[in-house]
Amino acid sequence: METEKYYFRVGFFCLAVLIGLVWLLFAFGGGHDSKNFVRYAIYFDNSVSGLARGAPVKLRGIEVGLVDDLHFVSRDNDRIVAVVDIVDNAPIREDTVASIDFQGITGTSYISLDNTESNAPPAFLRKKPGQEFPVIQSKKSGLQNVLSNAPELMGKLALTNQQLQKLLSDQNIGALQGLFVQAHDLMLESTATMREIRMLARTLREDPAVVLHGDKYRGYKVKDGAQVTK
Repeated sequence: METEKYYFRVGFFCLAVLIGLVWLLFAFGGGHDSKNFVRYAIYFDNSVSGLARGAPVKLRGIEVGLVDDLHFVSRDNDRIVAVVDIVDNAPIREDTVASIDFQGITGTSYISLDNTESNAPPAFLRKKPGQEFPVIQSKKSGLQNVLSNAPELMGKLALTNQQLQKLLSDQNIGALQGLFVQAHDLMLESTATMREIRMLARTLREDPAVVLHGDKYRGYKVKDGAQVTK
């Protein structure tokens, strides 16, 4: 009999200790679960590559929630809906906009939120008739815009490369070389002509009679670019 009472007391004590530990875990270790969350829906028209369940939701860089679910709207609608749980004290408003951003070089994605009209009076987002959850607007991120425009940009680069190759063809380079040679010869002729004009101007300045005598003039003459006197 005493033995049974002893085992009963030991069992009761162990059960009490276990219940106390469970209470402590819920009281001090609840963390995330102890907060109140509001569920929202975000619809995306483009790829959400890298985004997964459990991915963080950040408002202006501060983590305010997590992605709870991610799926297509329906079999006939390839839009993607992300169901997110956000703390109830986060300022989610009518002007709040969501986009997909990437976390460093890890390749994982998260949902980034931003309030686009910071100076406007806050109009907090509410569920509208026909909606299962309040719907946050979405837009493409800067990186998604770059990636979506990449094919068009590559096409323009390829066209520019083709035009550059045509411009630098052997035929065009030969024609340019010919123009350079002609321009060089013209510069040499222009230099010689200018030298003769300067000599003639100096002769006229020193002896204007050369105009009256013409080729019978026996004073100053120009010979091979140098002034001589006979």
